[in-house]
Amino acid sequence: MKKWILVLTFIFLTLSGCTKVEFINHEKPNLAVEFTPFENMGCPLDQYGYRRCQESSALYTLGCDLIKPVSDLLGGLDPLYPMAKCVISTMNHPEISDPYNVPQTDYIFNAGGPLPDLVRYVIYKDGEVLLIKNPDEFREVFAPVESANEALSFTLALKDYAAYYGLEKDNNLKYYMDTIEDSHVETTADGFIVHVFHYKFFGCGPHYTTAFQVNVTRDGMVEEISRENIYSDPSMDDLCQD
Repeated sequence: MKKWILVLTFIFLTLSGCTKVEFINHEKPNLAVEFTPFENMGCPLDQYGYRRCQESSALYTLGCDLIKPVSDLLGGLDPLYPMAKCVISTMNHPEISDPYNVPQTDYIFNAGGPLPDLVRYVIYKDGEVLLIKNPDEFREVFAPVESANEALSFTLALKDYAAYYGLEKDNNLKYYMDTIEDSHVETTADGFIVHVFHYKFFGCGPHYTTAFQVNVTRDGMVEEISRENIYSDPSMDDLCQD
């Protein structure tokens, strides 16, 4: 009888997720990236808080439908220039018959869903705005990677990941791991291992938050090593988002 109780308890805990979770927190790096030079370049804020570029602006000519500030965690890049995201909103381009067939040499990553938002960067250097449209061009500007903070910045710049700090237990969430660790960077003989996250916003539930381990080489190559779902919000399980 006792054996069956243990088996049923194990099954219940497996189905319901981890009930006891340990969190390992790390200090968030004190970094910053300047956005000011882009504030008056013909991409004014609209009523929804987006900076949509006017057709007469230099940024629109470079291919930016809108610009966005980058995360301050890109402040580990060296050299560090004022920087902004330059986004191609494919819904604004009926001439693109299949947004998913846009050559990958034309953008860095897709931050959208069924209608992709293709992310590139612009930097302000020596009084000029320069477009960085793919990972190879990014590496030409910023490689080599020489510090843990720079490895974190490379990871967040080249992939659609996020860094989380100060994680703590939320009783509204369902957990799938018994130990969850904040974002951090480990130095290896060949480069760095960066721990980051991604939240599955688009599509139907469950909408998992997934932990990733990413290898960053000294020459700026960023490659996923492993991934594991760590938690989800059961109240979002029946939600489909486009």
